[in-house]
Amino acid sequence: MDDTGPVDVLRPLHEALTRLAAAVEGDDHDLTQQLMDRYDADVRSHLAEHDARIEAADLHGLIARQQQVTLRMAARRDEAAQHLNADRRAVRASLAYLRAESLT
Repeated sequence: MDDTGPVDVLRPLHEALTRLAAAVEGDDHDLTQQLMDRYDADVRSHLAEHDARIEAADLHGLIARQQQVTLRMAARRDEAAQHLNADRRAVRASLAYLRAESLT
C-alpha cells in the first residue's frame, strides 16, 4: 500500500498555486494565463486520480489558497482598470486643452 498522505497528494497543487500567485504579481499576463490553465487541468486530474485519498480539511485548505489567489487576481485587474481609466481621463483632458488652445 502507498503511504503517501493527503498532504503529499495536494503538494503539487499547492506548489502550482505558489507559482500562479507569483505570476499574478508580475506583468507577464501570458504566463499567468498559462499557469491558470495548467492549474485547472492539474486540479481536475488530481481530483480524478486521488479523490479517495484527499481529506476534506486538506481540500478546504487548497480551496482557501485558491480563493486568496483569485481575490488577488481580481484586485490586480481592478488596479489595472483604474490606471486605464485615469489614462483615458488624462487623454481626454489633454485633447480638450488642445481644442481650447486652437480656438484662441
